[in-house]
Amino acid sequence: MRSEKAISELKKRALLAKQRLKMGYWQRLERERREMEESSSMGERNITELQRAKIRRDAMFATDEQRFRQEERLYEKVCKILDEDSDTLSPIGQLIDKEKYQKLDECGKQKYILELSKKFRELSRRYYLEHVGKSV
Repeated sequence: MRSEKAISELKKRALLAKQRLKMGYWQRLERERREMEESSSMGERNITELQRAKIRRDAMFATDEQRFRQEERLYEKVCKILDEDSDTLSPIGQLIDKEKYQKLDECGKQKYILELSKKFRELSRRYYLEHVGKSV
């Protein structure tokens, strides 16, 4: 049973890779990379990091759309927080899902806060990378 699931997952990923090739995904990514290099002062490392994050998001969208949508909603909240005030005192407190948090035990609450803070760091890094590329 487990090997059948792994095989189906492998087939799914292979099909997605084939679709990306047919649709010119990698050529488009390379064109976007050249445009970013020409139009902004972002370093090569930042451009590479930004593109890797985009590839991960695209893969997540293809394999787990619900998780992708949830992360994008969280990213929108992070953008709103950082647009209003980048030196806010409690960004994690603004991101907490209060209903979910109240249902957790103490250990679960700590784990939730740690995961949320990790996500905030990742998404704020993405925010700054994307906004540096657009503002310059």
